[in-house]
Order: sequence, then C-alpha cells, then structure tokens
Amino acid sequence: MKASQTLRRPSNWQDFESLCKKLWGEIWNCPEIKKNGRIGQTQHGVDVYGIPFGESEYYGIQCKGKDEYTNTQFTKKEIITEIEKAKFFQPPLKKLYFATTAVKDVVIEEFVRDKNLEHKNKGLFEIHLFSWEDIVELIDENKQTHDYYLKSQNYKSKKSVSITFQNGLSELTIIPKFKKTITHFKQKIKPANPFLSESFSEILRQQQEQFTRKNPFVIHTQSPSIKINQSFCEICFYIHNTGLDPLEEYKLFFNFEGEIQNLVNDNEIIIGKLIIPKTKSFPDVILNKNLMQGEVIPNKNILVSDDTLKSDELYIKPLPKECNIKVHWKLISKDFKDEGVLKIAVKPNIINDYKELLVEDPYKVGIEESDIEDFLVEKNNDIE
Repeated sequence: MKASQTLRRPSNWQDFESLCKKLWGEIWNCPEIKKNGRIGQTQHGVDVYGIPFGESEYYGIQCKGKDEYTNTQFTKKEIITEIEKAKFFQPPLKKLYFATTAVKDVVIEEFVRDKNLEHKNKGLFEIHLFSWEDIVELIDENKQTHDYYLKSQNYKSKKSVSITFQNGLSELTIIPKFKKTITHFKQKIKPANPFLSESFSEILRQQQEQFTRKNPFVIHTQSPSIKINQSFCEICFYIHNTGLDPLEEYKLFFNFEGEIQNLVNDNEIIIGKLIIPKTKSFPDVILNKNLMQGEVIPNKNILVSDDTLKSDELYIKPLPKECNIKVHWKLISKDFKDEGVLKIAVKPNIINDYKELLVEDPYKVGIEESDIEDFLVEKNNDIE
C-alpha cells in the first residue's frame, strides 16, 4: 500500500479537520478523539483533542488549511498566536500539534523546534509541526485512514464543487462608504440693511409656501433621479463544478454571520417621479432579509463538469466599523451535497462632509457632528 506524495489535499478546511481527527485517532489509538466545540465558538487554539492510549493528559491539534485553497503559507505570527491561545485550553495540554496543508518549509520547521525547546524548558506543552508531505506519509502508514481518505477522494473526484466570491477566492474584502456631517456654527453679524439679511430671505420663503398652499393647482415638479447607495457592497457567488459528473437539480443556500445592517437585491434609490426599475423576470437569488440568509436557484438545473455559474448580485450593508463576516453555504443537488464557509473582511471608508452655518445666538456657536449616515451618489446612466 503506497499513497502518492501528490495525494490531493482536502477541498475545504472542514474536511481537513475530519481527516486530522481520523488520522490522529488511529495513531493515538483514541476512539474518544473529538472536534473542539462548533463554528463560532472560542476554541483556544485547538481544533481536535484527545488522550492517546497509555497517556493521562490531553493532546491537541490545530488544523491550518493552506496552499491549494488559500494560496498562502504558514507564518511565524500565526504559530505564536495559536500557541498563546492554546495556553488557555483546559485541562492544560501535554502536546500541541500543528497540522497544515502547506508545503514543508525549513524556516518554519526550525522556528517550531525552537519554540518546542523553549516550552519544554518552561514546563509547558510540547509543540510539533506536520506539513502536508508529513501528513501524506502518516496516511500511508495508517491503513484505516488510508482507506477512508482514498475512498473519500475518489468519491469527490466524481462529485465535488467549489464556491467562491466574484474574485474567485473564498475571502473577500469590501469597502463600504459612509458619511458623517460636521457642521461649524459661526456667529452671524447683522447687516445694516435688513433686506440683505437671511431673515429677509426666510420671510420670502415662507410667503412662497403660503402662496403654494393657497394655490394647490400650481404643480412643482422634480426631475427624477437614481442614486446609488455606496454603503451597500456587491456580493455574488460562483458555483464551479470541480467533479467529473454533472450537478443536477442543485441549489445553493447561504446565511451571513456577523454585524450586518441590511441585505438587499439592489443598491439603487429612486428619487422624484415613480419609476419601475428593470428587473429580471426570474432572479436566481432569493433573500430573507430578516434572517440574513438566502438561496441561489439557477434557471438551468444542470451544471456540467468544469462549468461555472455566476449568481445574480446581492448587496450587504455592514456596520460602519472594521469587522469580519462569515458566509455559511450549503449546496444540495439530486445526489450530492457539500457545505463550507466564506469570509468577508469589512474595511469601511467614513467620509466627512463639512458645512458652515451662521447663527444669531452666540451660545450655539461651535462644532456639531452628525450620526454616521449612508453615502449616496448620483447614478451615471440616464433614466428611461
């Protein structure tokens, strides 16, 4: 029995966690090995844990999906961060394993060896690193995991799917715009001629309003316009059939987890004359704004091998602060299902709008900041 050194990596981090649980459960002879908590809970640097046969203390595994599906490598900063988290795991660990799909790196391996000796000298848990090449060798040496994983990979080679954002990646950075109005109230100096004052202008405005109320048949029109709310950011999903067989009768369900204010199909606001915007007769994205979730129902219910479907656009408005949002997705089809998580990093751009107002009351002189508001701009194209 020989596993290829080019054995395909798991297609997502959830499958990689499952592989690590299966593999080290066999290595440790530990049927009680478990995944730590659930998505969204604090895990203190440990994804999988158990007590190996013959031991009396817990061993932990931190699973890091890298390379093929994030195009990144394991870093020293990540290692230090996860080590610090693991110090709070209870009961205290005896050993912490880093398992990663990243390729072997001599610099990172040396760094982990140094951290391991540093911990042992302090009486803390040991630290070990297993890169993808190391994991492939362990799979080859453990028959149950070898058979389980190869069977799983062969199945997924026939039926598998990749879900990404419009950038082709599982992570997306959005920059919503917001506005804050900063008003400077300055002392008004009364002019010698009262008919040049703002008060006189206000009298004229009030007289105009009175005339309008007394003459209801005088119609004042406003040119219609469409504004774009740039506090909403565009999101769309790409469904790529990475398997050999077609996906039939498939749907994609998704829900947002994070600090989101609103979820809509369009970021346009119509001002003035009532206009019915052009919409697709059968939009493929259906939203539930109250639950911050939705589904993609394609018009064509078959996606052949290596083909990609782009969903309609949807728009999210996050809170005006830096935060991270998770998008949990689940695809179901006639004879296949899969699920995963996408990530959105929010980097808001809050633009200050400065104004000056003259006031007669000296006690009102000062600076006032408004609440943060949506940022609206005129749409460029003409309205039909």
